Amino acid sequence: MAFREEGRQMRLRRTGSVPPDARVRHYDELAEASQVAVAELADRPRTAPESADLEDGDVVKFTDYYRIRAR
Repeated sequence: MAFREEGRQMRLRRTGSVPPDARVRHYDELAEASQVAVAELADRPRTAPESADLEDGDVVKFTDYYRIRAR
């Protein structure tokens, strides 16, 4: 399954800088369900169930750099 069972939600926020200690994930490295979530959440004020292969604080390189926020 591509989503965590804990019920946490994630949101993407565009970031202008990538912290040196951040884990950077490239869009094409993600599981298909995570790719769909990233595409749906990029630049939109929406949330989705937290992905199993993305964690709070990770940065995803998609059309720009996006930081994952999970709560």
